[in-house]
Amino acid sequence: MENNNKQEPLGLSPSETQVLEMIRSKRFLSIKVIIKNGKVDAIEGLERLDTGERIIDMLKQHDFQNLEIKQSNGKIVCVNRIFRKKIDPVAKTKSC
Repeated sequence: MENNNKQEPLGLSPSETQVLEMIRSKRFLSIKVIIKNGKVDAIEGLERLDTGERIIDMLKQHDFQNLEIKQSNGKIVCVNRIFRKKIDPVAKTKSC
């Protein structure tokens, strides 16, 4: 029988698929999975950003994020962002 559902390959839940997609993107220095009541509630990703980007533009990119800006000799040398992606509870219980 053929599996036509691209959201859940090999029996993975949508939240597991999202974690794997984040890992495979190779954008993140670390990924944190937040579990509540035995189910994935949110995923946090830490990424290093281009220091040439404007701070206001960085702030507009995600609704839930923390920015860490490091400065040396008056210049920004490092910008790290931790953003949180909530997992949709409807997608968690969705069946084929």
